[in-house]
Amino acid sequence: MTASAREILAQLLTFASSAAHYIGALLGWLLEKLLPGITIPADLIDPLGYLAVLTIFLVLVQVARKLASVIIAVGWILMVARILML
Repeated sequence: MTASAREILAQLLTFASSAAHYIGALLGWLLEKLLPGITIPADLIDPLGYLAVLTIFLVLVQVARKLASVIIAVGWILMVARILML
């Protein structure tokens, strides 16, 4: 791996870690506001953020998969219709 590739990978991992931390902090804050009397420990902020990021990624992948399935189905329908019109 070249030095520039390592640098890009390091920046991506730093970004992912920062994003997970901030998302976890936001979720922790929201949980504390929604459920008074509950205090989210600081050591759960990062795992909460990572789980949220993974959940968001999973939802996006599933939506993209369904969208691709619809596009492929419509494509086949249009292709068969075009062939039948010949």
